[in-house]
Amino acid sequence: MDSRRKFSLQSFHHAALRNVKGMRHCWECRRRCLVCDSEVPGCKRCHASGIHCPGYGDRKPTRLKWITPGRIRNTITPKALVAKFYFYWGLAVRSLNEYLTIEDGRAGDTVIAGILTLLLTDGTSLNWRCHVDAIYKLIMSRGGFYAVAESTSMKPLLLCFWFVSVIGNTTCPASDLFMTTLQLEALKFVPEQYSTVASPFQLCPVPLFIEIIKINHLRMRATQLNAIDAEALQKEGYEILERINCFSPHKLAESKRSSPGDWVLVGQVYQAAVALYCILSLQSLSILPEIPALRIQCATHGKVMETFLREALASKKLKRFMIWPLVVLGVEAVHGDAPIRDFVAKELTELSQDVGTYVPLTAKRVLEFFWAAGETRWDACFGRPYVFTGQIAVDTSGLMPFYK
Repeated sequence: MDSRRKFSLQSFHHAALRNVKGMRHCWECRRRCLVCDSEVPGCKRCHASGIHCPGYGDRKPTRLKWITPGRIRNTITPKALVAKFYFYWGLAVRSLNEYLTIEDGRAGDTVIAGILTLLLTDGTSLNWRCHVDAIYKLIMSRGGFYAVAESTSMKPLLLCFWFVSVIGNTTCPASDLFMTTLQLEALKFVPEQYSTVASPFQLCPVPLFIEIIKINHLRMRATQLNAIDAEALQKEGYEILERINCFSPHKLAESKRSSPGDWVLVGQVYQAAVALYCILSLQSLSILPEIPALRIQCATHGKVMETFLREALASKKLKRFMIWPLVVLGVEAVHGDAPIRDFVAKELTELSQDVGTYVPLTAKRVLEFFWAAGETRWDACFGRPYVFTGQIAVDTSGLMPFYK
């Protein structure tokens, strides 16, 4: 009897799938308990209702249900998210360690991409420099940057590596600068390699990015040379500042194919930020003198930069690239009023939520400690190396055969 009943239920189920013509009902008509016209590729009843017909397949299609915000009860707790993050972080570390033990695979593109991913993930930790060092050694084992740069799949990886290592050098003690000579030498080929890329350095204009590299190298030399060379260093510092002030955001916009207004704004923000970095970091090492003319120039750049940053941070396209300029304004804000510091702290907090990374909150904590310490020097703000970038992922499209 049980077998007959089971057969009867199966027959009823199959019959329910078909209409009076013996043809299958689409899944939407079944859900709505309607008679389907079974047209191919989709029924007319769904079309008339403005619904995409899910078809007549044997397997029920997945449906996404909209849930009203505030009505969800089974949200994932922060503790569970942290546990899940470290679970996948551990998997990535173990996988990389396995690759590093393989002679033929340890210097592969995939390994470098994996270490870069960990570098971006661990940017707020004390250990981020070890990832930079590891990538540097792997690149040198493959013949150096000139050789690796010839690989098409490695170009976006090298780009990320250059940006993180250069920007990381801006927010670290002058005594702990890393790879500055190598970065200066790379200026012979890096700009040429990425001349066709619309935004190679996280929207930072290439001419200004080059000046950042030169400032970093000048800071490194200041920690090694004696007082006899002070005049030569000061002359070089003024020359860098002159080139920054001569940079034209409008010419930058003219060289781009679209969004000229956005590019002008980006150029204005980064011009003020790099000028402030130049003056404040070089004054911290007594390369540039602390004179009224430079203080007035810093105050002017700070006010202009705050205005442009308010506009850039209101743009969904641009705000995730404004972390480093906000940090620079935060260092200058030690000379300014409380409202500027409040503006920087507020925007960094909101950026953390928008970008989905802890980096802006780390920057906020570092700046607040600096503001309360009574110090004004650039190097006093960054007692250890930090890297403040909004980049959270690596472009691995060139590594995947099915992307090509």
